[in-house]
Amino acid sequence: MKKAFGKKELLLVVPLSMSTIDRLEHKGQFPKRFYITDGRCAWDGDEIAQWLDERKAASPKEFAGKKPPVTKRVFRPVGKAT
Repeated sequence: MKKAFGKKELLLVVPLSMSTIDRLEHKGQFPKRFYITDGRCAWDGDEIAQWLDERKAASPKEFAGKKPPVTKRVFRPVGKAT
């Protein structure tokens, strides 16, 4: 381990909210934190980098979320307000 990330540093590197990170960590889908002191936790920088690399490799080539891709959106003219 070359670097440890605190919460602030982690949020600068991983573009997710802390609640999402907590949920993924609880499911075992995000690297586990470790405790430096009773009140201070950190994440292994190497594990975070590896997790990001794995997510990038598993990323689909085309967006498959809830919203359709921009190229498939249907634009409708807005009627006159009465």
